[in-house]
Amino acid sequence: MFPNELSDTQATETNDTLQRSRTGWARVRPFPSLNVWDLDTVDDGVLSRLPMFLLPPESENKSEIIRKEREQWRQLVKQPHMWEHSDFNEMPQANSMVSDKVGHAQLHHEWGMIIAHGLGVDHCGHRFGPDHSAISHKLAQMNTAIELIVNAIDRDDKPTALYVFGDHGMDNKGDHGGDSPREVDAGLWVYSNRKWHSKESDERTARVLRNAQELISSNALGSSLDQDLKESWWRNTHLSDDYKSANGQRLFEAPELRSVSQIDLVSTLSLSLGLPIPFNNLGTAIPEMFASDNDSGAEWGLLSVMRLNAAQVLRYIEKYVSNSRSHGFTDDALRLWNGMYNQAEHSYRELTDAIGQNPKNRRQPHIRELEEKVAAEYFAFTRIVLGSLRQMWAQFDIVLILAGLCTLVLSIAALVALYAQSRLQSLDKIITRAGWPCISGGIAGAVVFRALSSVFATSGLSHLTSLDATVAGLAMGAAATFCVALVSGSKASILAFVPQLRWLAVTPATVLNV
Repeated sequence: MFPNELSDTQATETNDTLQRSRTGWARVRPFPSLNVWDLDTVDDGVLSRLPMFLLPPESENKSEIIRKEREQWRQLVKQPHMWEHSDFNEMPQANSMVSDKVGHAQLHHEWGMIIAHGLGVDHCGHRFGPDHSAISHKLAQMNTAIELIVNAIDRDDKPTALYVFGDHGMDNKGDHGGDSPREVDAGLWVYSNRKWHSKESDERTARVLRNAQELISSNALGSSLDQDLKESWWRNTHLSDDYKSANGQRLFEAPELRSVSQIDLVSTLSLSLGLPIPFNNLGTAIPEMFASDNDSGAEWGLLSVMRLNAAQVLRYIEKYVSNSRSHGFTDDALRLWNGMYNQAEHSYRELTDAIGQNPKNRRQPHIRELEEKVAAEYFAFTRIVLGSLRQMWAQFDIVLILAGLCTLVLSIAALVALYAQSRLQSLDKIITRAGWPCISGGIAGAVVFRALSSVFATSGLSHLTSLDATVAGLAMGAAATFCVALVSGSKASILAFVPQLRWLAVTPATVLNV
């Protein structure tokens, strides 16, 4: 169930060196997670090991504060047998959390990134639903853990950001997988031990988002996008019932909150870590994470990030088009996408010309306004591309559906005809009569359907690939000519067809009688 990147690294760890494995992670500890009735194993595994990285060794810091926090971490772990793992001392003393594989000091000082995935709240929802008291206990446990993590990174000298988020919500029964607001909405909370934004940067970010929203709404492609991509603020629609009276009247509007797409986390985390955005990611970096004040005269962080983000999305489109003849993008869509990107690049050149050779010009109000305009254009471009591709790829392809139905019907007809003929003549005679027509019909079907696939792709009616067209045409052509060759050979074939249908019709009744 786990990919190789998440396989346990304990066997490869050495006694005195914290080394990256071949997958890039220095330490990985997976835990059994498929039993929704088990609320604690995964959480206990995570919570018992986080202090190894977050708290200093007892030999380095014996303060009362650290001692109390270490004890709080231990109390969060519900299953005592968790401490029997070889990650810990064989006979752990009170408040002792020392790894016997790698020194605690090295774990504390050298970690660069930690991913802790708790499943207790999710399992609790599936088991009891969102209104059960067990959910309250689990949320209190997670809240305490978050508080302890914040305390730890606040004491640390290195700049650290904490991202807390869920990958989905849950409905009234604790389930998810549908498209209701309660299921698709999840929380995102970000904290840093360094100042990374201010009131002014928040105001500039809001203006960028508002400007981008206007650009999207006025664009020919943007007007039809999903609401979550057109607007950067969203109301708590999953709490709408809480804002209504008994007669259904709305008491007051649900609070408006900043909203981002989950796909945006990939690009945001990648750029935050100084890494390139993965090629296949079409998300947009979350602007608030990069809009910090800049007094050094360098380019505004948000503008730089939006430009990198837009270039990556354009590169994806160009590669996709050049490597897929049946990409399904219409000429109008490609023209609009390129036009938006070129317009943003043109505005960026105007900005650099206005700044000139003096970096101090960036502090001028009109320059800042132009920076916000350019950032909004890049942001709108990435959003419109994502929304357009979502509409193209997340919808039914009527040509493929009809091809599949025709193939199914013709295949069933061929099987019935074969069965009917097998009652009248030998298999050798059937092959002699229908073999060559079947082969020639399959070839003809493949050729015709492959020719039609080019027409469908050009007109944007279907994303049918050449391989899809060849297989579908081959199957339909072979099945159709097989049926025709068998049925048209003799009247007996047609007359024999009716009793078989009658036999098929009475079979269910016979089975029921038995």
